[in-house]
Amino acid sequence: MGGGDGALTPPRWLRWSWVAPAAFLLVFLAYPLVVLIVTVTRTSEGALLDRLASPVIWQVTALATVQALMSTVLALVVGLPLANVTSRYRYRGRAFAQAVVTVPFVLPTVVVALAFRSVVGVGPSQGFWIVVLAHAYVNIAVVTRIVGAQWAQHSGDYELVARTLGATRTRAFIDVTLPSLRSAIAASAAVVFVFSFTSLGIVLLLGDASTRTLESQVLRQTSVLLDFPGAAATALVQLVVVTFVLLLGAAAARRAPARRSRPVSLRPLPPSAIGRAAVLATAGIGMLIVLVPVLALVITSLRGSDGWTLTWWTSLSSIDAGTTRLAPPAAAIATSLVLATVTALLAALVGGLAALTVLTPGRPRLVALIAVVPLGVSAATLGLGMLLAFGRPPLDLRASGLLIPIAHSLVAIPLVVAVVAPGVRSTDPRLASVAATLGATPSRAFWTAYGPVLRIVMVASAALAGAVSLGEFGAAAFLGRAASPTVPVQIVRLLGRPGEQSLGVAAVLAVILVIVTLAVVLIVDRWSAPARSSVRAPATVTP
Repeated sequence: MGGGDGALTPPRWLRWSWVAPAAFLLVFLAYPLVVLIVTVTRTSEGALLDRLASPVIWQVTALATVQALMSTVLALVVGLPLANVTSRYRYRGRAFAQAVVTVPFVLPTVVVALAFRSVVGVGPSQGFWIVVLAHAYVNIAVVTRIVGAQWAQHSGDYELVARTLGATRTRAFIDVTLPSLRSAIAASAAVVFVFSFTSLGIVLLLGDASTRTLESQVLRQTSVLLDFPGAAATALVQLVVVTFVLLLGAAAARRAPARRSRPVSLRPLPPSAIGRAAVLATAGIGMLIVLVPVLALVITSLRGSDGWTLTWWTSLSSIDAGTTRLAPPAAAIATSLVLATVTALLAALVGGLAALTVLTPGRPRLVALIAVVPLGVSAATLGLGMLLAFGRPPLDLRASGLLIPIAHSLVAIPLVVAVVAPGVRSTDPRLASVAATLGATPSRAFWTAYGPVLRIVMVASAALAGAVSLGEFGAAAFLGRAASPTVPVQIVRLLGRPGEQSLGVAAVLAVILVIVTLAVVLIVDRWSAPARSSVRAPATVTP
């Protein structure tokens, strides 16, 4: 068990821990996708080809591709310098700058869209370029984190040799540094493209006819046109494009030159005044880019036509707030919190069991890899598949309210695996061996070794899953009921209505989501830090 210690017998239940997550993924991921594909292929003769031959679907694909490419380029332009200054240099406030730059990625997309509307004003708040800016804003953290992690292990020795041989700083960066970062850049670019290509909330709130995506097209076909076969065909096209891009990014990463990297300590600021100013200015500008939209959102929630006011905050319990006449904003908050709690428990249970398969030998550990698959399935595809599979008799789960937390759990399970698996994999299995030698049963020995870390990472991953549920819009838009919307769905409905009251209440809901999301992120960081420390400690033990 763990680390290849064949002398220790693993608990029997651990050898069967793969069954529950495999069954969950089979029923709620594989089966809906199969139903979606069958729905497409069972349309009347020639209907599928007619839909795929329709110029509309390819026009939307082209628009989404151009938009996603521009968003990816802009995210790289802004994110690469930030990756450099937040991962390589030591200065006061570096950790805070790194945390702030990560904020946009954990914020719900509808909150980001509303924040951008607050910055640019209601008039010019829709169009191609503002969608590109919003997508780049959200995905700066993807580039900063992925590339920064690789850049932090780059010692700079090869650049020093190149400079000694006469290369300029720019030439050394292009010929030496950039190739060593190619795999990380390719991976981050593929992820940013997929997120931008499958965007829904930002496109609905900030987009116009020039910024449609296949995701928004699927939502329109299901909720407005009631064209489920057409929506299935559109979702299938999107799934093919997303898969192709992810494979392309993986291939580009594999072609990157192999070079041994080693963790290096943060370097001091450059000795020259210009170099120091450049590093600090880059970090400062990055934080400013992130904080300005959030600050504008807070101001919008506190201002009306007559000046500063708390009216929007005090009207949350009124059904007339924002004039939706469906549910008061406070009810949407309660609905989201309940769904987030169910999602946190379900995702932590399923994802935690999937992560534990890394400790078992043989094929069962493949479940941990399969659990990451939902990352490559868009919310529209997932929501539509679940709606077709479980949203109508004989098995109608939509009326029970279970479909949304199940869909949110599928989205969150890969994150749970990403948090839990490294913790259990890095725990020294010799602790379990010692406990077994002292007479502990296999289960008692397992919990003695892995229990402390599991308690920490499970709480952290459950909190992260809850945050994902609070901000998820795509699946909730497909699977939710009109009388009980989630907060992101309520925000979109409010912004679809005229009047400053609707805008003000939507801003209040968005600020609440920001506060809750940031609190969850702080909880995850606080609970993950002891886990990181505890799993590193055994490395100092002499065999």
